[in-house]
Amino acid sequence: MKIKLIVNPEHYEAISDELNRLGIEISDNADLILTERNASISYLIGKRNEEIYRLKTSDISHIESFAHEVIAYTDEGEFRINERLKTLSGLLDPEIFIRISNSVIISTEHIKSIKPGFTQKFIVTMQNGAVVDVTRTYYYFFKEFLGI
Repeated sequence: MKIKLIVNPEHYEAISDELNRLGIEISDNADLILTERNASISYLIGKRNEEIYRLKTSDISHIESFAHEVIAYTDEGEFRINERLKTLSGLLDPEIFIRISNSVIISTEHIKSIKPGFTQKFIVTMQNGAVVDVTRTYYYFFKEFLGI
């Protein structure tokens, strides 16, 4: 059995050793994820042109879901991610990443500008030039999160 382990760095080695002793393999490609409460990830595994990359979450401007495909955007380009958007919402640092629609999560550290739209919407321009919409469902949460 393979498990992806997401815990605080000070606990990682002890938990990893115990799982290995029980015959459980730790792998970033595992379907099962063991997460410690209040732990957030510092990198994601992304693929581009059949090459695998380790992406720092601080380099990710936003993540979009298109049907069954999840794409992370960085200054280096686009990378396909295996995790679902719902899973990523719980794994990424909640003080930096915010969900702004059913299909988009953004990093507040990569916001260039915010423009009010019609009928309770915001149009967010990211530092890499990407433009994403805050939908009505997430409008008040986004507004409160940024204090605007």
